[in-house]
Amino acid sequence: MLSYAVRAVLLVTLGIVIANILAETGIFSRFSSLTGPFCRLSGLPEASILSIIAMGVNATAGKSMLANYYHEGKVREQEVIPTLIMGAFPVVLGESLFRVHLPAALVLLGPVVGGIYTGLNLFSSGIQGFFALLYSRRFLADHGRPQVQVSVPASPDTPIALNREVVISGCRKAVPTLRRVVPVTLAALIVFGLLSETGVMKIVGAAFDPVLQIVGLPGESAAALVAQFVHFSAGYAIVASLIETGILTTGTALATLVLGSMVVITMIYIKYSVPLYLSLFGRFGVRVSLVTYAASMAAKVATLLLVMVVM
Repeated sequence: MLSYAVRAVLLVTLGIVIANILAETGIFSRFSSLTGPFCRLSGLPEASILSIIAMGVNATAGKSMLANYYHEGKVREQEVIPTLIMGAFPVVLGESLFRVHLPAALVLLGPVVGGIYTGLNLFSSGIQGFFALLYSRRFLADHGRPQVQVSVPASPDTPIALNREVVISGCRKAVPTLRRVVPVTLAALIVFGLLSETGVMKIVGAAFDPVLQIVGLPGESAAALVAQFVHFSAGYAIVASLIETGILTTGTALATLVLGSMVVITMIYIKYSVPLYLSLFGRFGVRVSLVTYAASMAAKVATLLLVMVVM
């Protein structure tokens, strides 16, 4: 548990440092041609759009950028949650999917089930972003509001600088955020580890059994859901074995995987997202966590219904 906590803290630290170094290099000025049209389409400020773009590179980096813009007054409170929900798609597309989940899904589940499940993940995050876009366009668009300039060069012709001074400056600017994030993240990981060791997580996994009966899945699917509490790849492996033995069809396997992804999201929020949002946004982080989690779960329920209807 200690080694896992250290590794997780190191990854979070790396993401926050990367965010600040990237901001110092001026690389986000290259996206100035994209931010303007998307700002007009979504009703969100340029700072929000730059944060969404950064989330596609590194989720923690983008969220850290957004928090900095929020504290600087460049993003309003009511704009934070839609920005984070829209950012779910580039996070899934970039950091979570192609770098981690897609290779594991194709290898363990095979090209058919793994490929379809990958598409379902994109669909789930896509509908989140779509409805967040509609919401921001309908309720947040304020065309009379002056755009607040963010601290990146305005011209895409400005050369990108990455040198010793830029790295040192980015690291220094990351320190205040790290002081808030690291202690909370470490404490949350320790608590989660204790709950796992004492068997509480297994009890939570058993709570999914009534859900399995509602959606018509065999009881063996519960094993895959419980395995997701350990790691998503463990759930993939169990689903693959159930397919090979004929217990699960393609449709029931996909439904099991979507339910399992809900477990994964829950674990991510318990272990990472809630501590991160609390440390980045303070008390406002509670509402951020609740609304973004609810949006993720609603999108997964819609995806599960789609699987049940089509398959």
